[in-house]
Amino acid sequence: MTGRRLSPRLRSVCATIAMLFAFPVLPADAGISRAQSNFILHCGGCHGVDGAGNAEAVPDLRRQVGFFLYLPEGRAYLARLPNVAFSTLNDQELADMLNFMVFTLGDGSAPTGAKPYQAAEVKSLRSASLIGTPLRAYRAQLINRLIQDYGAAETLRDYGRNNYGTGQ
Repeated sequence: MTGRRLSPRLRSVCATIAMLFAFPVLPADAGISRAQSNFILHCGGCHGVDGAGNAEAVPDLRRQVGFFLYLPEGRAYLARLPNVAFSTLNDQELADMLNFMVFTLGDGSAPTGAKPYQAAEVKSLRSASLIGTPLRAYRAQLINRLIQDYGAAETLRDYGRNNYGTGQ
């Protein structure tokens, strides 16, 4: 790779991956939960360890992923996404990771009183994955409703704009 430099984002992802391989089992006093550890291992490569994502490739989860819980189909959407539904995590681990995403990374974006995901719910949802569904169009429909009816942030539309020109 003569003459090429890695972007700061790619360097960060590579460093995270290297760290995970160097320390495959995090010590108990690492200061992160099992759900956060699973997020880093299973989602952090694309979404970043803090959920920041890269608007050209994946949505930014910070302070906005919880908006999906305003709609029953939005709640289901998060667990039915193919990369989530086909995760190697068991149902409880996946429920815990989704709860970390929605309530920690989502940081106040979930509706007041939103119930955490439970293992039985995740089992049911992931068995009906959205594979074969035009995800960008489906996501755009959900986001339009969330913005119009629930005051979700317009930034929910930003995903993919640089890559695809429309964000949809």
